[in-house]
Amino acid sequence: MRDPVKLAGDLGPRSFVIAQVLFAGMLASSLLHPLLLATFCFGLVQLLLTASSGPVHSALLIVDVINITCGYLSFLLLGWQTLAKNQRRGFWKIVALTPIYWAMMSYAGWRAVLQLWKRPFHWEKTPHRQVLAAAMPPASGG
Repeated sequence: MRDPVKLAGDLGPRSFVIAQVLFAGMLASSLLHPLLLATFCFGLVQLLLTASSGPVHSALLIVDVINITCGYLSFLLLGWQTLAKNQRRGFWKIVALTPIYWAMMSYAGWRAVLQLWKRPFHWEKTPHRQVLAAAMPPASGG
């Protein structure tokens, strides 16, 4: 965000706050996803190895299941609603790959945090082949 005051003026105070909460939520969810999965797996393994677990572990496992389920469902429902009816036939593939997508998002988020910490002024650009630039016609000066 280059100019928060201008953005707040353009969006209005309510929409500006909503945009900030959504942005922070996207960052937090991608960074905390491995922790959520780890606590879920730990709780599940503990439940399987010991016939019963304490109330804290049971509550944590329930919270993890609810968070993972609601996160994946909201992601999938939003995707479902944006698809045209003729594109919905292969949606099961998206459902099956959602955990992998979230893992990749988390990896990218943590990679970005580490790059920001180690090289804060480095801009990692996408490499493009020189052939494409040479094949494009020159821009007209009009």
